[in-house]
Amino acid sequence: MKQILVIGHYDKTDFMMYLGKLLSMDHRVLLVDATQTKDYEFVFPKIDHSLTINTHDQFDVMEDVHSYEELMHNLEEQKYDFVLIDCNDEASLVDWPEVDFVYVVTSYENPVIQKNVNLIRAYFQGEKLSSVNLPVTKIIYEVSNHLDEKYMDSLLDELPLLWKESLVYYPDERDQTLKIINQYKNTVMVKRMSSSYKLVIKQVIEFILGLETSKVNALWKRAERSN
Repeated sequence: MKQILVIGHYDKTDFMMYLGKLLSMDHRVLLVDATQTKDYEFVFPKIDHSLTINTHDQFDVMEDVHSYEELMHNLEEQKYDFVLIDCNDEASLVDWPEVDFVYVVTSYENPVIQKNVNLIRAYFQGEKLSSVNLPVTKIIYEVSNHLDEKYMDSLLDELPLLWKESLVYYPDERDQTLKIINQYKNTVMVKRMSSSYKLVIKQVIEFILGLETSKVNALWKRAERSN
C-alpha cells in the first residue's frame, strides 16, 4: 500500500478526485479526508451520510479522519493499493509517519503560503527530517505577480527538503466549471479540462505509477470513456 500525502491550505478536492479517478482505473484506491473542516462532506453525492467510508465512482472516500491511528483503525482488514491523504491539520501531521510521496498545493496568496510553511514544518521533523529521500513536489496555482516559488523555499531554508520540479497550472474557467459539475455527479468527469491542469494531473499520475507518458495518455482516454 502506497500512501500519497497532499497538504496545503488550498481547496484541492477536485485535484484529489481526479487522482482517485485515474488511479482507480487499475488499482484499489482510498481517498482520506483528514482536513480540519471536512472538505469532502458535500463534494460528491452520497446515499448515506452516516457512513465512515463512501464509494464514489470507482474509489472509496473516508471522511472525518483526525490522525494516522484513526485511519489505521478504520481501515481494519481492507486492502488498498493507494491511499490519497488530504490534510491541512498541523496537529495530525506532527505524528503522521513517513509516506511514499508528498505534494504541497499552494497559490501565491500570503495567508496560503504562510500556513503551508507551518504544515511542512509540522510534518518534516524527527526521523522524517533526518531522511531526505522523501520527494516533495509543489503544485502551484500560478498568476502573474512579483513572487515566485523561491519565496516559499526561502522560508524553509533550514529544512533539508528534497524538492522535485514544481508543477504549475493557471486560472481557467473550464476547470472551475468542471469542478462544480462533478460535485453533482456519481462519476468523476475528466473531459473539457484546461490543458495546463490536465498536464499537472498526468505528471502526478506518471510519477506515482512510474509509467511512460504514452501509457498515462492511454489511461486518461480510458477515464474519459468511462464517463
